[in-house]
Parts: sequence; structure tokens; C-alpha cells
Amino acid sequence: MTQYQMIIGGIILCLMVLRPLVYKPCVQYFPSSLSVVFTAVWLLIGCLAFFPFCGGDIDVLTDSESKWAYLAISVVKGGILWSVIKLQQEINKESTSSSVFLGFIAMALGSLVNNLFFKEGLLITQLLCIVALGGLGGAFLRIGDAQRLDKKDKFNFVWVAVLTAMFSVCDHLAIPQVGWYEHLLGSSLALFGICCAYGISKADFYLVFRNKYLVIAGIVYVVSEFLIIYASIKIMPVSFVGVFMRMAAPVVMLISAVFYREQSLTNQLVFSLLALMFALPLLFL
Repeated sequence: MTQYQMIIGGIILCLMVLRPLVYKPCVQYFPSSLSVVFTAVWLLIGCLAFFPFCGGDIDVLTDSESKWAYLAISVVKGGILWSVIKLQQEINKESTSSSVFLGFIAMALGSLVNNLFFKEGLLITQLLCIVALGGLGGAFLRIGDAQRLDKKDKFNFVWVAVLTAMFSVCDHLAIPQVGWYEHLLGSSLALFGICCAYGISKADFYLVFRNKYLVIAGIVYVVSEFLIIYASIKIMPVSFVGVFMRMAAPVVMLISAVFYREQSLTNQLVFSLLALMFALPLLFL
């Protein structure tokens, strides 16, 4: 790995550490539904900012039924993202560690689905890692910081992991057919459309651009999202990007132990490092 790749990877790591931490005050002071709204708005702003560079690749005149079918998958991803952000923020309010730890479970489920239905060809060691992550997730619900969650949030923990796993399936199907920009734009428009359907007040729009917590969180989300995509396409293999992203979880869990009193440092360190150890083989499929 080159020095340039290490620098970009380090930036991705820092942004992924920041993301759940800057989202936490947003749900502490505002309803979780507002987190969906500002994420949708800032994602669209990011897409518009990149349009001069990527918009020329959009083939709006295509009559290919298959392409429209794949764009429909992007819309589905937007719908899933609406639920994930809302529910994950409710978990984040009670346990930031749980909101990032579930990403490991989602990764295992996504790998399993891609293997079962799209023949990705998991090795036996990778299958064992998936089973281990499932067991570790169960242990985290019982003796990790997720034990502080009530019954509803524990259900949300599992449900969000399942929904997040569907992200990788949607990406696996749509991006090769329509391209990353159209996929992101389609899912962002769908996300914003659902927010509008539920109703966005003038007060909400005012907060999205004027409240410091929402502005910072929105910018961090969009910058991290576009940098991750760009790095995966132009700078380093997707698996390397995934490593830097997953390395953020142990850091977040340790910070949460110190500042939010979420379990002991030892408990957080053991769970996060075990999850990272089991996740790494899945990143190199």
C-alpha cells in the first residue's frame, strides 16, 4: 500500500469515527426522523455538487427495461436507508457502541446472502467467520453494551443489521449496471421523496442549514460517503477501503466507553477486536 493510499485510508477512518459521534447530539436534541431529513438533503447537495463531473455519464434517454429495473433497486435502497437512519439513530441515542457494532453483523449477513444467491464463493474459513460474528452479536446483546437497550431497541438492533445487509445486495446488483453515481442519485432522491411524503416543515429545512449539529453531521456524512466511493473506484481496492471503515468501530466503542460510560474499556475492546478479527476475512472475497 502506498503512502497516498494510507493517507486517504486514514482520512476515511477518521470520518467513519466521526460519523456516529456527530450524529449522536442530533438525536439527543431532535427526533430521529429529522436525522433522515438532513441526511437526505445533504446527500442531494453532494450529488448536485458532483453532477458537473459525473452527470454526463447519465443516459436519460435509455429505453432499456433492464436498466430501469436496476434503477428501481436504487429506489429500494433509498427506502431501506430511510428506515436504517431512523432506527439506527434511536439505537445511537441509547448506545453508540451498539449503533456501530451492528455493522459487523450486517456485513456477515450481506456476505451470506451474496454467497447464497449470487455465487460469490465463500471459503469455509469465511463461512466460519460469519457464524462467529452471528454468535458474537448474540453475546453483545447479552453482555455487551447492547444489554442496556430495551426490548424494542434490541429488536431494532437485529432489524437494522438485516436492512443494512441489504445495502450490499443492492450495490452488488445495481452499480455494475447503472454506475455508482446514478445508483447514489437514485437512492438519494428516493430517500428525499419519502421524507417529503412524511412531511418536511419549513422549520425542519431551517434547522438543516442553520443548526450547527445538523450541519456538521450532514457534511461529515456526505464527505465520507463520496470519499469512500471515490477511493473504492480510483485509489485502492474495495477491500482495503472496507478495512479502514471497519477499523473505525473499535475506536468509536472505546470513545463511547470513556465519554458515554458504555461498558468498561476491556469489554468494549474485546468485543470490537473480536468483531474486527472475524470481519477481516470477509472483506477479501
